[in-house]
Amino acid sequence: MTLARIEPPGGKATPGSRGLSLFYVETRGADGQLNNLVINRLKDKLGTKALPTAELDLQGTVAHLIGTPGRGVANITTLVNVTRLYNAVSAVSLMRRGLALARDYARRRVAFGKPLAEQPLHVETLANLEVDSTGCFLLAFRGIELLGREECGVATADETAVLRLLTPIAKLYTGKRCVAAASEVLESFGGAGYVEDTGLPKLLRDGQVLSIWEGTTNILSLDCLRAIDKEAALPPFLDDIRRRVAETTLAELQGCKQRIVEALEQIEKYPPTVLSAGREAIEAGARRFAFALARTYTASLLIEHAQWMSRQHGDGRACVIARRWCRDDLAQLDVYDSEHLRESHSLAMDESLETADTKDKGPQQESGELV
Repeated sequence: MTLARIEPPGGKATPGSRGLSLFYVETRGADGQLNNLVINRLKDKLGTKALPTAELDLQGTVAHLIGTPGRGVANITTLVNVTRLYNAVSAVSLMRRGLALARDYARRRVAFGKPLAEQPLHVETLANLEVDSTGCFLLAFRGIELLGREECGVATADETAVLRLLTPIAKLYTGKRCVAAASEVLESFGGAGYVEDTGLPKLLRDGQVLSIWEGTTNILSLDCLRAIDKEAALPPFLDDIRRRVAETTLAELQGCKQRIVEALEQIEKYPPTVLSAGREAIEAGARRFAFALARTYTASLLIEHAQWMSRQHGDGRACVIARRWCRDDLAQLDVYDSEHLRESHSLAMDESLETADTKDKGPQQESGELV
């Protein structure tokens, strides 16, 4: 599937995304030859080398229009939603694989007279990786569940709205956590984690692309704003969280419920507060807001799962994971006012920043003295 611009005879093509149409392209014709595709080069990528990526020229390539001309971006959205959730699953799978390898190594590697699996600080590191990967697993597969319901035609209007917002959230959050987890896994092997023939560096190289493919973290954060602004996805999204909180009655999870309720209060206050600061402030805070939604939604999934595990299997391990997830602030939000934006530009572009003291004194004359 590819997006391309239709140029009418004797006229100009519509600029911007509104002028893009969706096409289906076969890479090879019936004779087995390339469909007028010119391969300029294969990209020398950091990772995912088993999946070649090429720069192509399409010169007289046969393509079939899909849907209405000029509606390419809207038509390809369904495909993008699937690939974004697939990206989240890939991130979770990499996290689980890295943790499995680190656990096995911890049982075998002896340091200071005992295995790493018996070293308290190392155990704490692996435990944190388990909490992170479990949360990301539930987040990704909640998206898969909703996608399945939508594809089977049984999703409610609220579930469809939740899926619209959850898709970019699951992709952006798992992509970032995957890279952090891969780095931690390599470190847990010491120097061996930095040696190519162990296969471990490949985890980090391949994991890095999962925060880039299918939309970077910033692009997806802005997409969350679009889902909230244009499709009113936030109210059903928050209601979905409240439903789990209300259904969780296990005594061990009451503290988690309180942290989630507090996060919901912060989240609901945030959009009205930041709206008054203008569009730039809204966009500046989009990433932090998306992360708050991700962590709070995941917390609700964790307490739901923990209650089920406790009652169905008598296993309190999921309760421990939920409590540790909720131990940190779920919604770390801030208002990005004009002063904050000015300061950020100074830091980002390495430019001097005029202070209040400088403003008061005005231009300073050099004394010529050495101090």
